[in-house]
Formats: sequence, structure tokens, C-alpha cells
Amino acid sequence: MGKQHDIWLKAAVIGSLWGASEIVLGSFLHNLRIPFSGNMLTAIGIILMVSGHRLWPQRGLIIRAGLICAALKSLSPSPIILGPMLSIFMQATLMEAALITGRRSHAGYILGGGLAVSWNLLYRILSTIVLYGSPLIALYQNLIDFFVNQTSWHIQGYWGPILILWSLFFLWGAAAGIAGIMISRTAEKNAHKWMIPHGMPKKVTLNTEAVKTGKVYLLRPFGVLMLIVAGLYSLVNLPFILATPILAIFLMILYMYDRQLLTRFGKKRGFWLAILIMVALSGFLMGPDYGFSRGGLMIGVEMGMRAIYVIGGFGIISKELQRPQVIAMFRGKRLDPFLSAVRIAFQTTPMLIENMPGKSAWRRPARVLSSMVGSMACSLEYLRATQHQHKVFLIVGKKGAGKTSLAGQITDILKNKGLQVAGLLAPAFFQHGERSGYMVRNIENGKEAPLCKRTTVINENMPGNYVFDPEGIRYGEQWLFETDHEQKDLVVIDELGPFELKGMGWDPALLRLMEQYKGPMLWVVRETLTEEITNKYEVVVMARFYAGKTPPGEAAETIIQSIRG
Repeated sequence: MGKQHDIWLKAAVIGSLWGASEIVLGSFLHNLRIPFSGNMLTAIGIILMVSGHRLWPQRGLIIRAGLICAALKSLSPSPIILGPMLSIFMQATLMEAALITGRRSHAGYILGGGLAVSWNLLYRILSTIVLYGSPLIALYQNLIDFFVNQTSWHIQGYWGPILILWSLFFLWGAAAGIAGIMISRTAEKNAHKWMIPHGMPKKVTLNTEAVKTGKVYLLRPFGVLMLIVAGLYSLVNLPFILATPILAIFLMILYMYDRQLLTRFGKKRGFWLAILIMVALSGFLMGPDYGFSRGGLMIGVEMGMRAIYVIGGFGIISKELQRPQVIAMFRGKRLDPFLSAVRIAFQTTPMLIENMPGKSAWRRPARVLSSMVGSMACSLEYLRATQHQHKVFLIVGKKGAGKTSLAGQITDILKNKGLQVAGLLAPAFFQHGERSGYMVRNIENGKEAPLCKRTTVINENMPGNYVFDPEGIRYGEQWLFETDHEQKDLVVIDELGPFELKGMGWDPALLRLMEQYKGPMLWVVRETLTEEITNKYEVVVMARFYAGKTPPGEAAETIIQSIRG
């Protein structure tokens, strides 16, 4: 196992725990409308980052964990994910930078915690300015001037309140960094007590369906972005009487795109209350001598309209960027380690969520966090063990759906691309228009032999009333093992089904093959038996291709990317 692969596995452990806490606790805290819940979640992330880095002090580990946790944020029920994903990534980046600067010392962890929480304040300021526009800065300055004029307090410049607030954020993050050091020490002392989290399965199955990629799927978010720009342009350059109908058209488009998204948008009581307060303050503070003015009121209304464009538009963009077709466009050799770690994290996070403590357990957060940190080392060993499982691609479908035909087309494409492919196909043969049995075909040289044929004799031990030809089995096994497996890029087995589940058919040969050949395989499996087959042989499923639905070229490209990645 290469160092790069191993560090991504460690990042997957940290990122999965961080992502699970974000999803579970994030929903819990936001539903209770607890103030500063974002800073509480950031503190938990800091504790996990510090503890993980103290366990595995490797450069680049934390930023990788942040990337994985940001990707896991797409599991969150919230429709707005771009902002939280950016925040998670920046928190990890700032922590990584602090550790490099502080040379992995305690001071580096404390500094990193302070900077990570400081990003929350910076992001809130920048996003609010983007949301409401530059008039918000003038409104803030007028509010400070009004406060100074009405009280005896003297504030040195407009940065004073922001610096005071920043110091509170920084101290909170620094405290989280200290807590991370202390909790990691406790977990180290009790490392012998921790085992693989209860409920973790015996294997991690990576199910990735082949999807059609294409730049056409980027047109929607790009088009929405242009719509946002056009709407903001209308607010600045058109009279209010013309800008209002354009906003109405935008809301109509939002309604046509996703009615539920618009409904959730309309139910954001805090957002609409903030706009009302903004409009009222603008009408009062943006006029001459702090008196009510129609001009100031219109500035507030325009800021509210701008906020509707930004939040509604980026809600659509967030949803579009979650499409599998868009995600698939970013596959590539350089991203394969990251995508592999993300696939592992996506599979393990639901299990971690199931093992997260209940609400009552969080009354003692230090103990809960110590438990999460203590599970890191054994979780890594568990993930390392799963990496030694055989990786397979599956061709699935109903009986007669064309599974063997798809397997043959895929192998032809792979061979034409220069890959070394071996194994067996089992094409059917017919008599009087009815399927009478199956042949076994050597993929490398095209030789065939009878494999099995239908019989009228009912035998409970022979599914489907077929009887195997011993010579066909012998030929198939000979063809499987007479080749140099180390030189093969892929081995194909057609088909695995009821016979193999009963220990017949290709089961003995496959078990022997799996002891010698550690490379990827392509299996043809009946759709209803997929779970039973994968559970029996304990394999990692890299992708599923559906007979009659998945184009052979796309399936072959998926296999090539995995093998050559």
C-alpha cells in the first residue's frame, strides 16, 4: 500500500467522523435554533483535526480530511451546501497552515483552532456583503456613528467592534485546540479499550454506477449564474419599476425549477426578518440627519431584492452541482486517490452516524469526543483490511436481459484498447427457438465447449433444471489457470448465480482463482442475486453496469480509468 493511498485512508477516517458530527449534530443544533451552533460544530471539527494529526502527524493530512468532510456535506438535508463546504475546506486549510508554521507544536494546534473559528466570522462578513451589496458597509458605518452620537462611548474607528468580536471567535477556537490536545491524550492512554465501532460491517462495498458525463450538465448552473448577474445589473442600472418585474420573472423560474426549494426559501423566517430590519434601518439611518427618508428606504429594499437573487440562485447552483453527471466530469487520474477516499467515506459515514451517541449522551461531550477519537486507530486498521479485498465490476440484469452480450462487447473494447483480458463467457445456445443450455468460451482464443444443458429431470439440488457437463467445467478451469494471472489487467467470469451459491458451477474455480489473482475482475450476476453473491465472496464492488441500459463504451471507460488510475 503506497504512502499516498495510506494518508488518504487516514484522512477518510478523520473526514468521516467530522462529517458524521456535522450531519447529525448540525441538524440537531439548527433544529433547536441554538445560537452560534456553527461555532460549536467547528469546535468539534477542530478537536477531531487536532486529535487525528497528533495520532498521525503527516503533512497534508488535515487538508485532505477537510476535502473529504466537505464532500460528505452533500449528505446533509440542507439544500444550501456550497457555503458550508467552503467553510469546512477553509477551516482545514487554516489548521494545516498553522501546523506547518508552528512545526506541529501545541502552539500550532492552538493557533490553528483560533484561525479555523476566525474563518467563520470572516465568511459571515464577506457573505453578508455579497448578499446585500456595498450599501451594507455604509449602513454599518452610519449605525456606528449613530451609536456614538447617542451614547457617551467612544469607538476608535469602525474596526473596533469587529476586532472585539474576532478576539472572542479566536479565543473560542484556541480553547477548542487545547481541548483537542487534552482529549487526544486521554484517548491515547485508553487506546487498548477501543475496538472497531459496533455495527461496522465485515466489508466496505463501493457501489458506483456508471453515469453519462458531458459538459452540457454545466450549462444549467452557468445559466443560473448569468441570471443572477442580470438581476443584480437590473437593480443597479434600471428604475425600480422595471427591476421589480425582472425579480418576479426570476422567482417564477425558481418556482418552475423546484417548487420545494422556493417553499423552503419562503419559510426562512429569520431571513425575512433580517430583511425587514435592514429596510427599517436603511430608511432611518441612510437619510439626512438620521431621519426617515424615502431614498434610504429604497436602498434597503434593493438590498433585500439582491439577497433574494443571491440566495435563490445559489440554491439552484448548489443542487445542480450535486448531480452525478457533473461530479463524474471531475474524474481523472490525479483525482482518483481523492475519489477513492470519498467513496470509502460515503460508505462508512452512514454506519458512523448509526453509532453516534444519542442526544442524552452529549450531556458529557468530553467522554463522547474521547470515544470518537479513540476509535480512529482501529477504524484505520479496519479500512486497511478492506483494501485487500478483491475489487470487482458487476454486470447485472434479469434473465435474458443481455448480460453476456454486454460482457462480450466490453471485453472486445478493452482488448482493442490494449488491455490484457482473460476469463470465461457463457453464451446460450438454442434449439427449436428455445434456450437449451450454455457454452463456455475462452475470451483469449475464442475456443468453446458445452457447459450445461437443460434437462426434464427435476432435481432440487440443480437450480433451473440444468445439468453440467464435467468436460465443460474442466475446460473452463483449465482456461482460467493456464494463463499468467500477474500479466492480466482483468479476469471475466460469466455467470455467477444459483449454482455458485450452492458451491457448484464456477465456485471451486473462483475460490482458487481469488487465492492467486489479486487484480480486478468483471462478474456477470443475475440482478436478484447480487447481494448474495457479493456477500458470499466478500468483494469490493467498484461499479455496476446494467444490461440493456449501460452503453458498453462507457462501462469499458470506467474500467480503464480504474485500472490505469
